[in-house]
Amino acid sequence: MREHTTIKIGGPADIWVEPLDIEDLLSAVRWADDNDVPRSVFGNGSNTLVRDEGKRGMVISLKNFSHVILSEAKDPVSAVVGAGVNLQQLLSWTVEHSFTGLEPLAGIPGTLGGALIMNAGVKDGTIADAVKSIKYVTKNRKVTVEKEDLEFSYRKLKLPKGVIVVEAELVFGSGDKAEIETKIQKRRKERGEIQPILWPNMGSIFKNPGGASKAWELIDECGLRGVRVGGARVSNEHANWIVNEGRATAKDVEVLIKLIKEKVKDKSGVLLETEIIITGE
Repeated sequence: MREHTTIKIGGPADIWVEPLDIEDLLSAVRWADDNDVPRSVFGNGSNTLVRDEGKRGMVISLKNFSHVILSEAKDPVSAVVGAGVNLQQLLSWTVEHSFTGLEPLAGIPGTLGGALIMNAGVKDGTIADAVKSIKYVTKNRKVTVEKEDLEFSYRKLKLPKGVIVVEAELVFGSGDKAEIETKIQKRRKERGEIQPILWPNMGSIFKNPGGASKAWELIDECGLRGVRVGGARVSNEHANWIVNEGRATAKDVEVLIKLIKEKVKDKSGVLLETEIIITGE
């Protein structure tokens, strides 16, 4: 699994499946459920830590769900986008068509599916702002849910257990191509200057606790920048990031996460909650 996570950590999966389309996906899901094989979905692993013994059961990659289909309707403009589409490639597509609405996602790694599940974004906008509907599959059927029936919250989309999001219809505004591209490049540059993108990482480790406090500030107040456990290190560029210096194990990262939580709790009384997904054995 280290080959499928951005932090380059993780033991082997029992079964790795790349369905070609929805019917292929349904076949895999039915086989797994009928045989009591646990299953999970994997995007590009940008916010996931897989433990060192790997993943049991079936791991499903939606990399082939990479379609972007522009709707014929023009008011508003919309497109059906597959869950496996890379966010930054999707942003480039919006620039090409002079569409606005996804600029807050500039510089955020991952696929659309992961962005939906985590309601990815920043303080001035998230993916939820652009969603018109989503489609997911269960063992036996395909379900489309309109925006008004979806429950988005901070870093979360509430969905029934076991469903797999396969695509979403996104709504866009129209704008000036040059202005849209400038705004996206500015955001990417800003993220690049404060975040350690040269080291394998998972992005932000902890959710902001709310109020005026930010997770990175609470970690910084504890003097934890640069602190190491094995091959894992708290980034010097962004205190809410942990980087893999080349030999880190998942255990190193988990011990470092525990250390950060304890230090912040002792100093500020705030118990940080992880934003990343930790999975496996």
